[in-house]
Amino acid sequence: MFILLLLSTIQALSTGLDGGKELCLGVQGKKTALFQISFVVSGFQEDNIEMKFYSPRKTLLKSSIKQKEGNYKEIMTDDGQYEVCFKSLDKYYKLISFNFDFVEENDLALAETMDQMAEEMKQAYRSLKTIQNNQHYQNDRENEHQRMLESTEKKLWWCSAGKMGALIIICISQIYMLTGYFKGKSFGPNV
Repeated sequence: MFILLLLSTIQALSTGLDGGKELCLGVQGKKTALFQISFVVSGFQEDNIEMKFYSPRKTLLKSSIKQKEGNYKEIMTDDGQYEVCFKSLDKYYKLISFNFDFVEENDLALAETMDQMAEEMKQAYRSLKTIQNNQHYQNDRENEHQRMLESTEKKLWWCSAGKMGALIIICISQIYMLTGYFKGKSFGPNV
């Protein structure tokens, strides 16, 4: 089954494909334009599909087997009709939804700029994520240090209170022992 379809702008279509059959779509392309094709296959055993993309000279540019979806980009090298073919590898009916997109050369420069800007945004996001992770780490570390400091202060307070209590007990016991030792003794002249 061969269907000729000429597309000059963005097209999103869906079509059915009977089991064991092939569907080819012709796409008019210009040299140096970027061609993008995205497709999704649905139906029973949806991954039993083969997609092929041919140049106007009938050279195979891209091919995928057993993929229920795909997204491919190709810079067209020739003017003429490019073909995208879908073939069912089993006997079951499948529904193919696909999208063709052409980007002219001057739009391609804009796309490259956008790609570069997107990459820079990803890098900025990764940097911000690293900074955020470091801030969370610093905050967690600061909270742990605060908890340890409070715990250490409590332990030092109890240790100081214990030492003061021990010193008071030692002083009282020394006073008591010394007063008991000197209690019956006289310190005056013996006559």
